[in-house]
Amino acid sequence: MRGRLLGLAFAVLAGAPMIAAEMSGPQAEEALVLIDTARRCRAEKLNARSEALYRRAIAKIEAAAGPGTMDLIPALNGLAELYFDEQRYTESEALSLRSAALVEANLGDAHPLLATALQNLAAIYHVEEQYDKAGPLYLRALRIRERSLGPDHPFVAATLANLAALEGAQGNYGLAAEHYGRALKIQQAYFGEHDPQVAQTLAAYAAVLRKTCHKREAAAVEARRRAALRAASFDSADRGAPAAR
Repeated sequence: MRGRLLGLAFAVLAGAPMIAAEMSGPQAEEALVLIDTARRCRAEKLNARSEALYRRAIAKIEAAAGPGTMDLIPALNGLAELYFDEQRYTESEALSLRSAALVEANLGDAHPLLATALQNLAAIYHVEEQYDKAGPLYLRALRIRERSLGPDHPFVAATLANLAALEGAQGNYGLAAEHYGRALKIQQAYFGEHDPQVAQTLAAYAAVLRKTCHKREAAAVEARRRAALRAASFDSADRGAPAAR
């Protein structure tokens, strides 16, 4: 479950980088380079290097534009993601709370960036099994994303899948199945039947259907998952094959 949350909860923010909203010139460029390098280091599992770079970026942005600037959000979220990956949940929570406060203070309580920060917080509470805290945050993030991005946006599907996982962990399998079903429709329409994300959601959906004793439906969903994985494997092999001459 934790690995799934990582892939969904700390999604890359929609839109262009926010650096330079209040900074400009060499300072903004240097901060962008620091953040980009930190992201690449994290992808390469160079976590200590990534953390140092994020911290340098935060210090540079604070010095140039102050602690209340929106330009801090990419660095705060990136470092929160790193700490989440390392199971340093207290530190990740502090950064996510700060990010959420900055978004709400500067952009209001209906901005999609706030939904991202809320989902990050919910993911932390989720893996810590603080379900009473995680649930309302997922629901609030879902409402914001539905209103600001539309009900069929893939970020809505991400929130629905995490909410479904939370409901399943609490034994609310009917609600979990409902959320997974809706998430699947969005993902299939957006990514196609053979996307790995779709296969992952199909597996989780089948699991909760079995818990609700809908064994026939679960078997059908599991068959769809296997078909999606086979097709994805074939697609990958085709892309790697030499082109005909």
